[in-house]
Amino acid sequence: MGSTLAGQGQAPAPGGQGRGGGRGAPPPPPEKQAGHGTGKLVIWGDLGDMARPGTQNPRCFNTNRFKRGNRAGFRMTAIDGGTGETENTTEMVVHVVYMGKTIDIPMRWRGVGGFPAAEYPRQPSEMWTGVWEVPMDAVTGTYEYSVTAKDAFGRTATFRPFPNHLTQLTIVEQ
Repeated sequence: MGSTLAGQGQAPAPGGQGRGGGRGAPPPPPEKQAGHGTGKLVIWGDLGDMARPGTQNPRCFNTNRFKRGNRAGFRMTAIDGGTGETENTTEMVVHVVYMGKTIDIPMRWRGVGGFPAAEYPRQPSEMWTGVWEVPMDAVTGTYEYSVTAKDAFGRTATFRPFPNHLTQLTIVEQ
């Protein structure tokens, strides 16, 4: 069972599994924002197809169904509950329960721009992403996941999708 991961600050995984690769080191965490840290840390997000640019069209669309070899993408947002603004000091990790083990996928803050204008009407500053490449030998079925977060103020939060199996990460044959 092999997995490929891509995310922020990811150390090499046990068993020789490597980083997502190709993007280099993530940017350093931003400084604390004035007025933040007064309310709860609020996070939410979704799943999306994160095919590499030029490999398929469309890509980056909302879905929870993936075939072997697909790049299952996790997109999250973190909000400072006191200001209602993006809490960009947040570090998040996706936890996928796969084949009886938990795979941790560190997420990368994407608020630094550089998104293709043809795909994004505005540059997102409130997005974190992490990718799990579905193994070629993956067993089809539904898999649970959650996301945990911690910001520079020490606040924590956990996201779990709705408990309906139709909203969970699903590996399909076709």
